[in-house]
Amino acid sequence: MTLVLSYAVNSLHRYMHPKTPLSRRLAVGWLFLISRAAAGFCPSPQPQQSTKFISAFANSSSHHRHSSYISASFKSHNQVSTARSVGNSNTASAAGMIDQLHTKKWADVFTHQNSNYSPQYLFPPLSSSSHKGSHGRIAILGGSNKYTGAPYYAAQAALNCGVDLATVFCAEEASVPIKCYSPALMVQGVYSIERFDALLEEEEALLAELEKYKHKNDLITVDNFDNGDDTTSNISLDKLLLEHDDSHNELIQNELLKNVDDTKKMDDIVNKLQKVKQLQESLQELQDRQMEIISKSVRDVVSMFPTLHALCVGPGLGRHPLVFKVVQQVLQRGMESNLTLILDADVLFMLSLEEYRELYKELLKYEGCIMTPNVMEMKRLPSTSSFGSENDNKNIIVEKGHVDAVSRGEFVMQCAEEGGLKRSGGIGDVLAGTISAYMAWNQIIERGNEGGKQQRAFAVWTACCTVKRATKLAFENKRRAMSSRDVLDEICGVIAHMEDDIERR
Repeated sequence: MTLVLSYAVNSLHRYMHPKTPLSRRLAVGWLFLISRAAAGFCPSPQPQQSTKFISAFANSSSHHRHSSYISASFKSHNQVSTARSVGNSNTASAAGMIDQLHTKKWADVFTHQNSNYSPQYLFPPLSSSSHKGSHGRIAILGGSNKYTGAPYYAAQAALNCGVDLATVFCAEEASVPIKCYSPALMVQGVYSIERFDALLEEEEALLAELEKYKHKNDLITVDNFDNGDDTTSNISLDKLLLEHDDSHNELIQNELLKNVDDTKKMDDIVNKLQKVKQLQESLQELQDRQMEIISKSVRDVVSMFPTLHALCVGPGLGRHPLVFKVVQQVLQRGMESNLTLILDADVLFMLSLEEYRELYKELLKYEGCIMTPNVMEMKRLPSTSSFGSENDNKNIIVEKGHVDAVSRGEFVMQCAEEGGLKRSGGIGDVLAGTISAYMAWNQIIERGNEGGKQQRAFAVWTACCTVKRATKLAFENKRRAMSSRDVLDEICGVIAHMEDDIERR
């Protein structure tokens, strides 16, 4: 075997010239990796030449993607070798590490068994006695006047996976377009962006006018008298407002008479106080109206919780401040109801804001939460380590990228399934919907089983594998013209093959 390995290394050095055809370089590269694996991961007899192979291949900029993939495999090999050496001193710990490093593709599940999860418990069995909803009921909260495709992709992905029912809660402006995309979706508008905009504009106008009267909390500034008289500079507007009601008019006048000699000036101050009082009452009335509308939107969503296995929040949500208020209450109620929550896109932007920092900390410690940030969203979110130990975080985080990383505390799995070369808009939404389907199935199969916590992370990882495989097939069929709709069409076939793989074993 050492001779085979030596031959492979020498072949690498010979054929890795940039002018060598790509197919030959790929074949020789895989010969190198296979021979090392067959030799029991023994050290290469010519490590410098193997390094030259990696560098030579990576330097070919026209084949960057293939070089990344080979380099990642080489790095993975070294990690496994390290894990095996650790295993000589601590077999149980190293075995778990090797399983996690090895399980990067769906095929690896059957060659490297892991007691933390089992593929047999991914898909609920089909039965003639099943009823509508017994194979999953999910909902999407998202969709705005600008973004109508995202919630459709997420909900339709869940249906194409095999859930029975998918509901979309969205802005009223988005409900008709989404209904037109698919008759299989149940769509309900739960708030109006136009109405929310009007409420915000009215609030901003009241606050601006109120600020004009209360500027610096100083009556001499409000009065803008130019005669140099500062006798009213010590009169606190807040103090007078606090005392200003029908039963204290005399008290206010006495307070003013102590400091103001000019009757006309005193009347002017009283009129301003009355105006401020009216503005404050109008502002309070408007804010009460806002809360009433927000509460109704929340009730419309929460009323469906008893029928749902999972709720996905974020696709096409938009960044309206009042929509964020709705989402905040929905998430809090979701945690109270022990509902599985999948958080994607704009809701992750919302959680990066300072005013929602406490909610973010609560979600990190909620076992039923799955966050799916891309590279930019991950950068915006506060570091989880700033809120305590990683072990304190019980949620699942999917860091999307060329290789997806699924983590739950210290438990980490990487999804290195090969995807397509086209990154179309909406694939992240397809993944969010696919994860929702797998989480619905996990709820149906596990039903509160405490031993299924790592199985949940494994189900999320399998969802990542599913979308990567579907993307690869869609790209092979459509090449540059591939869209997220093409990925949707491939999902059902990918899952069928996965179920066949499980049955064969």
